[in-house]
Amino acid sequence: MIFYKNLKKHKKITQKNLVFSIFDEGVVSNKDDQICEAGQCKNFYNLSYLDGALKTGLGFKDFEALASLDSPERHLMDFSKVGEIRGIWLNRWFNGTDYSYNVYVINENLMLWCAGLVDELDGMVIMQYDLPGYPTYQCPYRFNDKDASLFFTSGGMVAFLIEMNGIYPDVPPFISCAVHYDNFFGITNTNRNTLIYTKNKDLINWDDSKKSTIEFLDNVGSFNKVVAFNDYVYLFREFGITKLSIYTTKDDFSFTHLYNSPSKIFENTISVCGDKIFFMTRDGLYTFNGNSVDKICQRYDVYFKNLDNKNASCACLNGKYYLATKCDFKDGQQVGCETGDYVNNVLFEIDIDTLGLNLFRGVDLLKVLAIDTPFMNELCVCFNTVYTKKVGFLTNSGSVFGTPTQKSWKSFECDLGVKSKRKRIKEIVLTTLFPCSVKISSDEEEKVFDFDGAEDEQRLNVSVYGKNFQFEFSTNAQQCFIQKPLIVFDVVS
Repeated sequence: MIFYKNLKKHKKITQKNLVFSIFDEGVVSNKDDQICEAGQCKNFYNLSYLDGALKTGLGFKDFEALASLDSPERHLMDFSKVGEIRGIWLNRWFNGTDYSYNVYVINENLMLWCAGLVDELDGMVIMQYDLPGYPTYQCPYRFNDKDASLFFTSGGMVAFLIEMNGIYPDVPPFISCAVHYDNFFGITNTNRNTLIYTKNKDLINWDDSKKSTIEFLDNVGSFNKVVAFNDYVYLFREFGITKLSIYTTKDDFSFTHLYNSPSKIFENTISVCGDKIFFMTRDGLYTFNGNSVDKICQRYDVYFKNLDNKNASCACLNGKYYLATKCDFKDGQQVGCETGDYVNNVLFEIDIDTLGLNLFRGVDLLKVLAIDTPFMNELCVCFNTVYTKKVGFLTNSGSVFGTPTQKSWKSFECDLGVKSKRKRIKEIVLTTLFPCSVKISSDEEEKVFDFDGAEDEQRLNVSVYGKNFQFEFSTNAQQCFIQKPLIVFDVVS
């Protein structure tokens, strides 16, 4: 008997393991799919993954005030009678013994309401004043060693002091101001190219004849904001930053132009955060240290590049820069407020030292406000749409006023490190404490696999074919904890 050699070639099957080990690397959305690694993040929202696992992300709860300084108990503040809330501000008063803190809100009828951070009136919000126009700017101030809160409007300045309130129609409609040494500096919404300064810091007794002005007619653009920082006054302008230096005589100023911006600076994104000032332009995020400007977070640029973010809002709290803005995720999804009309759809939480990012998507924020007091430390927000009658605090709850958020982490499309070869994904291994889904999309097919929450590692046999794959981890549960994902696949060579 003769045995012939089998000359038929069989395809060689090689099993490999792909480990998603870079949940902690941050989003790298400014790269192309062709050059990214298998586990790198293209898009994520409403999740935190700063420490190598997908965890519960940001959320919002109702505004709460302390019942008293002697107790940690809080109660909800009732804003229902205010109407549509169109702005929010913080004020501090010194009553001769200690400080008290209030939050002001304004409604669509320009009525100003007040809520105390320490409230013994069981959550009551009190009507305070009718303003003569929508505030162009608000700031705390001092008159004769007494605290005040100033609201600048087109109809004059409104001053709130402990013993009196009043409207002062002769005060210009400032959009930003600062006191430095013995001078008051301000810019108005009626002449954005002119800096106003005066030695008379008593704005209640404003004398227009005693003011001085400096007009800037260069090509750096109109003024956005005046900032007193590091013993200088900085003028943030549409397309740059100018430093004002004051010499021994108080009228002796010099101006040094420090920075030309390649694109427009958005005035509502400028915030002093420790030893830096953060701001955003049409082409990305920047920091300024008083001398030079650095571009940061380039990997997030694709989200907001070339968008008009004039309606953004920002604040700095607990070493984090918060920015409510408009973003385009380019993923074809509509999350939360994106199903209708909206102004802003994202809140960025950026660590000012590490630049690590948490990102909340799907709620239209009107304004963010840092509340930093000896007894309360919260980021306070009000809203453009849906929640316009609410004031909220930022949380790490993964929900908005009790409703769980839609959460997602998506990789780039990748070849799993094996180019031009057809592969079969055969198993998913992960640990998830709460229900979640894993969607695998390839150039051949798309499948979704559900996991229950459990403390032990879970293994699920799957079968997905293709040459290039994209992975998405998602959940609509309020809580999230996913770690150590492992993809097992075969390569046919």
